[in-house]
Amino acid sequence: MKLLKEQDATLEPLHGKTVAVLGYGNQGRAQGLNLRDSGVRVIVGNRDDAYLQQAIADGFKPLSIREAALAGDVLLILTTDECQPVIWDEQIAPGIGPGKTLVWASGYNVGYGLIPLAADVDVVMVAPRMTGNMVRILYEQGRGAIAQFAVHQDASGQARQCVLALCKGIGLTRGGVFESSFREEAELDLFAEQVIWAGLTAWLVECFDMGVAHGFSPELMVMELYASGEAAEILGAMSRNGFFKQMTHHSTTSQYGTLSRGPRLMNEEMREKAREFLRKDIKGGGFVKEWSHEQATGSATLEALWRKVLTHPMSLSEDHVIRAIQSVHSPVSNEQPGKDLP
Repeated sequence: MKLLKEQDATLEPLHGKTVAVLGYGNQGRAQGLNLRDSGVRVIVGNRDDAYLQQAIADGFKPLSIREAALAGDVLLILTTDECQPVIWDEQIAPGIGPGKTLVWASGYNVGYGLIPLAADVDVVMVAPRMTGNMVRILYEQGRGAIAQFAVHQDASGQARQCVLALCKGIGLTRGGVFESSFREEAELDLFAEQVIWAGLTAWLVECFDMGVAHGFSPELMVMELYASGEAAEILGAMSRNGFFKQMTHHSTTSQYGTLSRGPRLMNEEMREKAREFLRKDIKGGGFVKEWSHEQATGSATLEALWRKVLTHPMSLSEDHVIRAIQSVHSPVSNEQPGKDLP
């Protein structure tokens, strides 16, 4: 994997052009502000909601998504994946014409063919491997997040130069950007969500149930599994020192227990189930069909899944543990855990 850095890109392809940020959510706000601070002309398109008010507070004069799409030369399509096919024909497509550049931060809709693409436009991707708020914070610190970029369609012959200019303006070439494809980005995201994190999430819940059944208090299980922050620190150490090398910061008892017992917990049934998810649901497109159907029929299954996990004993046990920890470490925080949950 070759990382391209600051010297590999220039802002020149964006000179004289208007970048329209369509959707001023987490990534939209971060990318829009970073580009503006880099000297790029930026406009914002958003529906009338809290994000529109945030754009006003940030000094923009927001337009509707349709108006911004019409006015922009480079369209950063940063609404949610699920809403893009729904609003495409009415709000975005009218603003697309020859010579424009369409930019996604996710490969999902283009990679799986859910969005119709005209042949006379450039289609590229800038996908930070970091949350939007951190993309902004790193930029303000003079640093940058790692990101993927891709050129899916190069009608102008200048698409690669343009996408690298966007990476530079957002501050991503400070951290380093690497070339990929829409489909690969989408498949890797789904693999992480449906195999890596799905497996880890299910296993942590299983461990909670097992520990409580064998006499550990629910609160101490929550603390041990994640609430203390130790697990987050271990993941951070993995990114800094290496997956196994970070274990040198733990006791030899921990090292021996982890390295000797870990392989024994895996079995062929688990591996085959993961391979099935990858083959059928992710590479085969089964999940895309399932998720599209779920949204079209009202997302009742998702709501039921949320009801189930929020009434699980681990969810019920964690509330006062997290509040107690936050009262010590973040006494002035106004954050309300779970406030955005269904």
